[in-house]
Amino acid sequence: MSETELVEKIQSGDMNALGEIFEIYKNQGLKYAYLITGSRFTSEDIVQETFIKCYLSAKSLKNAEQFKPWFFKILTRIAWKHTGKERKTLPFENIFEKANDESIDKSIERYIRNQEAEALHAEIEHLDLKQKTVVVLFYFNGLTVKEIAKIMGCFEGTVKSRLYSARKKLKLSLLNNEECEITKAKECEVNG
Repeated sequence: MSETELVEKIQSGDMNALGEIFEIYKNQGLKYAYLITGSRFTSEDIVQETFIKCYLSAKSLKNAEQFKPWFFKILTRIAWKHTGKERKTLPFENIFEKANDESIDKSIERYIRNQEAEALHAEIEHLDLKQKTVVVLFYFNGLTVKEIAKIMGCFEGTVKSRLYSARKKLKLSLLNNEECEITKAKECEVNG
């Protein structure tokens, strides 16, 4: 059964269809909420609240084919609400690693990747909430600029602008951090 058919069944009150949609979107929703809040438990609450709201508001969705942006719009609003309540930091785990990387021995290259990921996450945390949201939706959830604009209730140009500004801030911050590390290393060599 297609996603559109499932959404139409949800609109007619079918709880089984909601369960199927839940299975399709729960992992994406958890990952997204986790990146915004930094809390696994809060993320689970957010996703659960989002699916309840989707079920209760399903009839307000005019085009069943637009479920994904609609879902993420609701999820974003709920995540922002929770973020305002409890300010958390982004997790420092390396979410970019593939499952089969776990079998590889710790190496210098892996250590460097982890350090770079930690630095990136720390800098993403310093972005304002709307820039952080756009970065997470675009890079971590793979949504298009058009979908993000629908989710955030703004123009595509605004999304592009926020992405551009966020990338620029991240690049400057990461370069500054790298220069500081190089300077510290040189000082250690001179003093050592």
